Amino acid sequence: MDTLWAKHDGPDEWHPLVAHSADVAATLEMLLKHTRLGARMACLMGREKLKNVHVQRLCVLAALHDAGKANPWFQNRSSDQGRTCDHVTPVVHMLHGREQWARLAETMALEKLYHWFGDEWDTMDWLQLTWSHHGRPVAVEQPDKNLWPDDSLKRLSRFLDWARRWYPDAFHGEAPPLTSPPVQHLFNGVLTLADWMGSDTDLFELDPNRTEPDAAIDKARELATDALDDVGLTVPRKIDGSLSNLLGGYEPYDIQEAIQSLPASPEGTLTVLESATGSGKTEGALGRYARLLEKERVDSMYFAVPTRAAAKQLHQRIETIRDRMFGADGPPVHLAVPGYLKVDDVEGTRFGWQVRWDEDIGPRGWAAESSKRYTASPIAVGTIDQVLMSTLKASHAHLRLAGLARSFLVVDEVHASSAYMNELLQQVLSLHHDMGGHSLLMSATLGAEARSDFTGEAVPEFDDAKAQEYPRLTHVNGSTLTDPDQPDAPGGNEKTVEIDLKGWMRASTEGEDAPSQELKSVAQRAQRAASEGAHVLVIRNTVAACQSLFDEIDDQYALHVEREGRTVATPHHSRYCAADRACLDNRIKTAYGKNEEHGVPTRTLDHGVITVATQTVEQSLDIDADLLITDLCPMDVLLQRIGRLHRHNREGQRPTAYDTPRCIVLTPSTPTLKASIDPDSGKGYPGPGLGSVYPDLRMIEATWTALRTRARSETPLNIPDDNRTLVEEATHPDQLSGIGTEEEWRQHAQTIRESEREDVFAALNNLIDRSQPFLEKTNRFSDERPKTRLGDEGIVVALPDEMTTPFGHPVEELTLSPYHFDRTDRPDNGEASRTIPTDDGFAFTFGGEDFTYTALGIQKQ
Repeated sequence: MDTLWAKHDGPDEWHPLVAHSADVAATLEMLLKHTRLGARMACLMGREKLKNVHVQRLCVLAALHDAGKANPWFQNRSSDQGRTCDHVTPVVHMLHGREQWARLAETMALEKLYHWFGDEWDTMDWLQLTWSHHGRPVAVEQPDKNLWPDDSLKRLSRFLDWARRWYPDAFHGEAPPLTSPPVQHLFNGVLTLADWMGSDTDLFELDPNRTEPDAAIDKARELATDALDDVGLTVPRKIDGSLSNLLGGYEPYDIQEAIQSLPASPEGTLTVLESATGSGKTEGALGRYARLLEKERVDSMYFAVPTRAAAKQLHQRIETIRDRMFGADGPPVHLAVPGYLKVDDVEGTRFGWQVRWDEDIGPRGWAAESSKRYTASPIAVGTIDQVLMSTLKASHAHLRLAGLARSFLVVDEVHASSAYMNELLQQVLSLHHDMGGHSLLMSATLGAEARSDFTGEAVPEFDDAKAQEYPRLTHVNGSTLTDPDQPDAPGGNEKTVEIDLKGWMRASTEGEDAPSQELKSVAQRAQRAASEGAHVLVIRNTVAACQSLFDEIDDQYALHVEREGRTVATPHHSRYCAADRACLDNRIKTAYGKNEEHGVPTRTLDHGVITVATQTVEQSLDIDADLLITDLCPMDVLLQRIGRLHRHNREGQRPTAYDTPRCIVLTPSTPTLKASIDPDSGKGYPGPGLGSVYPDLRMIEATWTALRTRARSETPLNIPDDNRTLVEEATHPDQLSGIGTEEEWRQHAQTIRESEREDVFAALNNLIDRSQPFLEKTNRFSDERPKTRLGDEGIVVALPDEMTTPFGHPVEELTLSPYHFDRTDRPDNGEASRTIPTDDGFAFTFGGEDFTYTALGIQKQ
């Protein structure tokens, strides 16, 4: 038995099975003892602390995790001789049928484990979930004949012999049985994490001489302790978490002090912070993280934002504050965005399964090297999608859950626009809280109804909702919804925004020989402002509307990206390859960003500029426009967009005519949206994105009404003082129920309710039900990957030849929007049949359709 291998890389480079079993068991032991994972598991069991007997029993299971590698067919893989197989199938299939189970139970003396989990059948389930440590539940099937010859079956008895020596209290101590389904799910994730670490040869080097069981576990515990420190699963807790330090010497806002001083029950907390854009919410979140870290309530932080661009921008801000908090030896900050490899300011390049970092960072980048491990980062900045995947029936969801369980979870820019995503997020937060986890939701524009979905509080009536404080803190401490003192709004961020409604929303010129007058009017207004030196931001609801308008913008005013000694005029939207999107993000941040010199925001352009964009710029980007032109959209979204208007104090830098913030809202030319609604289907599409991107036209109508009332009375928007009233006027259920009594509106309301029910049902179908056992039929994974956001996934197109993008980057693969094709006849991922270089990019054919990739982005011809 001592000569059997677990890892093999040649005759002199291999690792004994006893050593690998010890490595994984010891790693699980250290995770439960030295991170918050033990406390999270205890909380799920209704205990303050995990009993040592429970820890040791779970470590025994970890020692058995690769028992299938004792099978002779698996061992044959080292020599490529004889029959071979994987290492999971041989042992899992021994659970099939009474005869096979009896052989396995007798050989391994498993009856000693029955009372650990309840009974014999529960023990079978725990073993099956232990052997499901590769990212998804494994199925039990009829085994092949002679799967375990008698002599080889005896090898399995040695696993329990090792475990008894390593974890004697598991067999002799007393403890209640492990019967909780949520504990099963969390254990599987922690075991998977332990296996990923124990299988990493940089953390646990191959050692063919480590064959003696006692020496194996002693060395494994030493290596596991170091590994947890090296990858950042344990972090220093002696930090300077004072707000003045985190803020670089500036005085903290009342909001930041209030959130840091909130109580932190060991039973978990959920906090909702509603405050205006630019009011210091991010720094407040980091102050809360510092306090929770000092109190040993969390080990790590995952900061979730809506978009990849927002994550990239936020990454550097958090890195700066990390340096102040921890000093020179702080944990790394990972950019948790698929397609990127970045730890602090060091970037990596992937070569197959290996990652080569620009600098020698050792194991500090371990969690960043795979999206499955992002939540195991000490500090991660990523998209909300990685968080939502921890609750979906998707590969390695349990691993993501285990990483997230240790973390202070911060979700920025929370809103109520997607019933599907909100249902997933509610499930994540509920489980996180049940485990004793701590989370913070932040929003500038959250309505009372949306907030109640997360906190469980009753939805106040409309007048009461409008009267609630802003900023506002809502705090669930343990099981108690508290009423904390409400902070004052920070000074210096107030602005009075003039609203100008223009019926210019028409966007498409399809089938017309010339652009519409509406499109010309928008372009002329933007160009007039740019000619006067203004930085203009135009946000359209769809890519098509964005591209149509950009075609009308004079190149001299458009945003430009540099390429090989020249510049290329461009809009900003999602239909570019990753390298070009990065260029666009960097360019708009340079042109519209803060760009401080000696603490004063400074403009890098000495002339006017126009950026025509979509929703890609409305959240989290720290950009600042002199004039905002935007399509009509829901009020909470509109306020996010207005957050990009006069964001910074640029005294003396703006053109005189644009010293006052002004937002031009493009609306339909009709007086109401009712005319666009089909009374039979209840659907309507009165303008770009209305009825599709933003399906609930009641919210659009309510937003339009609120804006029109203020425009007619020449009443500006006082931001942020009016935020609460504006959001409630456009989202509160009392307001929506009062939108029209005509049949069109009644049918539309019914259509929206049915659509939201379908979205919630779709979310529930995709969720792992952790109230049910790990192996419950409802928790089986399908071969189809569930989505974190509703909407058809992009179509990946491989190019037969490497091409050069409009911004000068080589590209071999593109992602097409599925909306380029008829819903009933959309092609699968595939290869383009033709590529042709052009002066401004290239053309290609895919799925029988011709496309161009120019500075306008990808377009179907």
